[in-house]
Amino acid sequence: MNVPHSDALVFFGATGDLAYKKIFPSLQAMVKRGHLDVPVIGVAKAGWNIDQLRARARDSVEKTRRRGRTGSL
Repeated sequence: MNVPHSDALVFFGATGDLAYKKIFPSLQAMVKRGHLDVPVIGVAKAGWNIDQLRARARDSVEKTRRRGRTGSL
């Protein structure tokens, strides 16, 4: 059976509340389980640089971990 493969995962609103609360923790959970093997591209209209986005994603994942949630899709 030939399973289709994606070249990347693109999500919009990377600086928003939904990404912070749900998307980043879910992506981290997918990585931990070995279910994410494509580049992730986050798109947002906010004028953030890559370091700001990384810091927000890191904070999101750490906060979720402290609460004891695994974050899954």
